[in-house]
Amino acid sequence: MADFVSRLNTLANRLWGLAPGAWSSLHDRDVRLVAHRGAHADGIAIENTLAAFDLCLERGVWGVELDVQLTRDFEPVIHHDPHLGRLHGRPDLIIAEVDFATLRKAAPGVPHLAEVVERYGGHMHLMLEIKESWRQRREVTDVVSRALADLEPGADFHLLSLVPDHLEGFKLIPPSAYVDVAWLNPAETIAANRRLGHGGISGSFVFLGPRRMRELRGEGKKIGTGFVEFGGALRREATREVDWIFTDQILRLQAHLAAVPNVHREQPSSDDPSKEQ
Repeated sequence: MADFVSRLNTLANRLWGLAPGAWSSLHDRDVRLVAHRGAHADGIAIENTLAAFDLCLERGVWGVELDVQLTRDFEPVIHHDPHLGRLHGRPDLIIAEVDFATLRKAAPGVPHLAEVVERYGGHMHLMLEIKESWRQRREVTDVVSRALADLEPGADFHLLSLVPDHLEGFKLIPPSAYVDVAWLNPAETIAANRRLGHGGISGSFVFLGPRRMRELRGEGKKIGTGFVEFGGALRREATREVDWIFTDQILRLQAHLAAVPNVHREQPSSDDPSKEQ
């Protein structure tokens, strides 16, 4: 299923690269790229690891998205899946059912949230996706809030979730820093976002069309779109002036920003559309 969705996203990117604005200049545009799970495309690093985030920091990436889960002893760690099978070869280790010491010994590459905050807080914007409900594990709000206590909500980080209610337990973090992720159910998620007064919406550029974006902007919402893969789609989203552009191809897209005058990035690269694919 994941491969099928990925292929559909790539097709949508290629079509989006033919839309008006796809050949526009990025000059003088405030483009905020967010590396989805860090820099991990083509096996360059394992997703959601310090190595993947370090590459982003080195290239001057604006922000990173990362997934937060709790171990059995309520330590917040960075990992997308509930178990360690896909990335670390240990499907028997379910994060919620093992203590942090056991997890660290078995998979030292899985970061603790405190390590991420210390290493990148204030240097890259942190988009933290909350994977668990505070209604089932109330500790999630306390431990995550404590880890982020020295950072400023909205300026240094946002909280994300596919389930808007997951963010409602974070009483020490203002709703303006909550971003609801509308993946396959945009109408439902946007309705919940409005009802709860959360500050932002993120979702596929396919589902966030001009009318929806006008309405959300009129309500003062921040908007993020993804997953952008090629330069044409990047320029198209930049002309739509979305607040954040999420991507699994961060190094490819960051190179386009590096080639733009007055944008402080590293690794200059040609912005020739013929070289995007």
